Amino acid sequence: MRAPRVTRPAIPAGYGVSDDMKGALRWISVRRILEGALRYWIATSSRDDGPHLIQQWAAWVDDTLYFGGSKKTKWSRYLRLDPRIAVSVERTGYSIMVEGRAQVLATVTPELAGALVAIFDKKYGYKTTVEDWTKGGLWALRAEKVFAWKFASLGTTATRFLFDQPGDAASSPSSRAPSAIGVS
Repeated sequence: MRAPRVTRPAIPAGYGVSDDMKGALRWISVRRILEGALRYWIATSSRDDGPHLIQQWAAWVDDTLYFGGSKKTKWSRYLRLDPRIAVSVERTGYSIMVEGRAQVLATVTPELAGALVAIFDKKYGYKTTVEDWTKGGLWALRAEKVFAWKFASLGTTATRFLFDQPGDAASSPSSRAPSAIGVS
C-alpha cells in the first residue's frame, strides 16, 4: 500500500484555503476516521433517475471501501451502469469525502474475507462468516481522491489525497472519471 500524494484541493480563493501545506491533515489520521466510521454515505447516479444517496455499513481496508448488498438495490443497479461513486462519513468536526470507481468483486481472498468478518463483528455486532463474503455482491471502492478538512479550520486543514491507480501512467486525464464533488 503506497501513501497518497498530499496536496491542497482546488477551492476558489474566497474560501481562504492556504497555498502552503502548513496545517494539512495527515493521511494516517484521515485513514483512521475512515476505518472507524460506522456509517458511510454512498452517492451514485443514473442518467434517467439522477442522483441517489444511501447510508451503508462498510469496512475500510488497505485504502479500499468494501460494502455489500443485493444486486436489486437502486445503488447497485446504478453502479453497474456507471461505477463512479462518492462516499462521505460522519465524524464530528471533520468533512471527509472519497471519490473513485466501484467494482463488484467476483472473488474474495480468504484474508480479505477474514478481515471483513472481524470488522463487521467489531463495528456492528454483525456476525458473518468467510463464506458469506464469497457469495457475490461485495463491492470495492478503491480510493482515487480523498478530500478532508476540519470544520473549524478549513483554510489551513483542507487537504486532498491522490492515489495512484493501476494503469495510471498509461491513462490520460481525459479517460479518468470527472470529480463527483464540487472540489477537485
